[in-house]
Amino acid sequence: MAIWRIVNINAVVYFDITIKVDQLAELISKDFPINYRPEDFAGLVVYYDKFKINIFKTGAIIISGIKKLEDLTSIIEDVKRILKKYIKNLPEKYTLKIANIVVSGKFDYNKVDIERMSSELEDAFYDPARFWAATVYYNISPKDKVTFNVFKNGSFVATGLKPDLTSVNQYIDKVVNSFQEEVVKKFVK
Repeated sequence: MAIWRIVNINAVVYFDITIKVDQLAELISKDFPINYRPEDFAGLVVYYDKFKINIFKTGAIIISGIKKLEDLTSIIEDVKRILKKYIKNLPEKYTLKIANIVVSGKFDYNKVDIERMSSELEDAFYDPARFWAATVYYNISPKDKVTFNVFKNGSFVATGLKPDLTSVNQYIDKVVNSFQEEVVKKFVK
């Protein structure tokens, strides 16, 4: 069974409110480093602790840089507490969705023929001059793909995991181990 650990979680918090991003940028910039160039990107980027918070006028807030699933709720509460200083009518209730999880790990195999993997699989490529891993797009449903970067030593990084909050670990286990059995196993040296 492959082993893995979460290295980044991108969570989307939806508040039922329209946020005046221009005004918020002006106010919050006095307390936090920000990046706001509406001509280039519609969101206000706030840097808080180890996290990046993208705030949009639609009420969507994307929090990046979360390392542990068990920290998710407390980080969201921190962000709410900060925003309430600047947005007086910020609702208590919100909807939460995982937009992306990135994991790194190790398959059960120490030698994987990534050259052959990239040449035989339709949704794969490998260019050692650009990157040391084979990149494989793995379809987990008609509309969902997970990208695996597979290294020769059996290590990997996977991105694009979008689990339901009630079964994150089970979902990641299933996807990673299915990929190992259906794809990686065929290219073991």
